[in-house]
Amino acid sequence: MTFSNRNQGLNVVIADDDATTRMALRLLLQEQLHIVAGEAADGERAIELCSAHKPHIVFLDIDMPKLSGNEAARRIRELHPNIGVVMISGVATMENVREAMQIGAASFVVKPFSAAKVVDAVNNCLKKFGKAAH
Repeated sequence: MTFSNRNQGLNVVIADDDATTRMALRLLLQEQLHIVAGEAADGERAIELCSAHKPHIVFLDIDMPKLSGNEAARRIRELHPNIGVVMISGVATMENVREAMQIGAASFVVKPFSAAKVVDAVNNCLKKFGKAAH
């Protein structure tokens, strides 16, 4: 998928092994914030997309094949500290949330997610990392 700087000029990567979740999040971002996002089905591909496109924000599912979302987040934060990380998961245990915050995630969104939660997560990233960080 190509990236676009439509309207708000934000680039986003969505990484989740579930195609339906990726599609729902992409459509929500397009409709609510006019963001076009790149997609990955695993942590390794998410890192590749982040390195190639330098998005403002990456949404990472915790449980993905090849490389977990947490490990992908660690690597992305090391390689690209100005990319805002939002962790997503169907399981919001205190351990999951704590680990995400220790890694440096700006937000944690629980599936199924609402438009308001996703917009809040994007706004948290923009506040923490700034849209013009790249």
